[in-house]
Amino acid sequence: MAVTELETSVVMMPERKPAPAIVLYGGLYHLEGAWFVKQIPAALTACVAFVLPKHYTNKCTTCLDELHSQIAADDISSYSLCGYSRGGVEVYRYRDLKDWKIFGLIDPTAPSMGGFKDTVLDAKKDRIRCVYWVPNWGKDGYGGRIPAFAQHLRDLKVDMKEEAVGHKHMPTYFFKTYGKEWTG
Repeated sequence: MAVTELETSVVMMPERKPAPAIVLYGGLYHLEGAWFVKQIPAALTACVAFVLPKHYTNKCTTCLDELHSQIAADDISSYSLCGYSRGGVEVYRYRDLKDWKIFGLIDPTAPSMGGFKDTVLDAKKDRIRCVYWVPNWGKDGYGGRIPAFAQHLRDLKVDMKEEAVGHKHMPTYFFKTYGKEWTG
């Protein structure tokens, strides 16, 4: 696996080609971009390409262009979009940009915290993979928005694991839980 820092993202290139690609948006407080490199299990980085936007405000199209500057589009077998914490808003925002294989929600902020309805991903519910621990979001869950969204996902019966995992450890937990989605 090779790691290349570019203008708007960090690209992790696997040795295997073709490979699936994951765009992974991060959260606040510098929990994004290069921070993810040590959060992703080595078994995944060996066979999956990652594009890690350095900031959640970086456009997904620009980050994908950077990925393709390192790996030809023909060497990508599928694309998935994941968001950790505040990065969840970018999953809601870019949900229709590509035919994403998986929508990964990693202890995500609620859609309502980014100006979206909780139903924003309902039509894509079969492709959602989520890890959540509502207590990570504080006593009132941001005015009840986090508990309400978690309940909405439960009601949809999406593939969601709820475990008492600390917020900063959720990315590793997510990839250990769902890594087989990309490795077969």
